[in-house]
Amino acid sequence: MTRLPTIGITVSLDPGTRIRPGTEYLYVSRAYARAVRDAGALPLLVPPDADAACAARVCDGFVVTGGAMLPTALVGGVAAPASVGATEEGERIGWDRRLLDCARAERRPLLGVCYGMQLLNLHAGGTLHADLARAVPRALDHGGNGRVCEHEIATRAGSPLGAVLGAKARVASSHRQAVDRVATGFRVAATAPDGVVEAVEAEDGAAVLGVAWHPESDATGRAIYAWLVRCIEERA
Repeated sequence: MTRLPTIGITVSLDPGTRIRPGTEYLYVSRAYARAVRDAGALPLLVPPDADAACAARVCDGFVVTGGAMLPTALVGGVAAPASVGATEEGERIGWDRRLLDCARAERRPLLGVCYGMQLLNLHAGGTLHADLARAVPRALDHGGNGRVCEHEIATRAGSPLGAVLGAKARVASSHRQAVDRVATGFRVAATAPDGVVEAVEAEDGAAVLGVAWHPESDATGRAIYAWLVRCIEERA
C-alpha cells in the first residue's frame, strides 16, 4: 500500500452517568490505538454516530474492542433485533452488529477482542456462557469487572492463530462470559487449560479473528495486531 492502512477502533458509550454527570462521552482504552500504531497502521476511533456501511468502505480493517457484558436476551442465542434496547449498551451492540455485517460485505479484516469476540460469535448464531464461573465450576479465574488475570492458552494445531502465536502463549484475561456453542462458519482457534474457548476464527479463510483476552495489554499484542495489518496489506 502507498499509505498507512486505516484501522477503525470501536468505542464504548457513557450517556452521562459515569465519567461526568450530564455529559455524553465516547471512550476506549488508549492501548488499542497504540497497538494499531505500533503495528504500522493508522488508528481511527469509530463511534455509533458514524454510518456503519460508510465506515466499512473508509476503513481497511477493524478492531471491535472490549466492553460491557452482553445482555441475557442475546447470550443464549435468542433472536434479537439489531438494536436490543435504548441503553448505551443496546445502542453500541446494535451498531457493532451492523458494522460486523458491513465489514464482512466489504471483506475487511477484523479482530474482535473480549466483548468483540463474544458479539462476533453471537451475531453469527452461536451462544455464550452468561456466567462462566457458574457454567464451568472448575474454570480458571478469567478476571472480569476490570480485574485482569494471566493464564496460558493453547492454539489449535494448523490454525492461522497458531502460526502467529505458536502452540502456547500467556495472555491477559478479563471476562466473565465466554463462548459456549461456536457459531456455524467459525471454529475454535485456542482454548484455556480449563477448556474454555479463548479464540475463534472464520472457517472459510476470511481474515476474521476473535480473542477472549486483551492482546493490546500483553505480549501477544505485537503478533496479533501485526497479523491484522498483514491481512489488510495482502488484500490491498
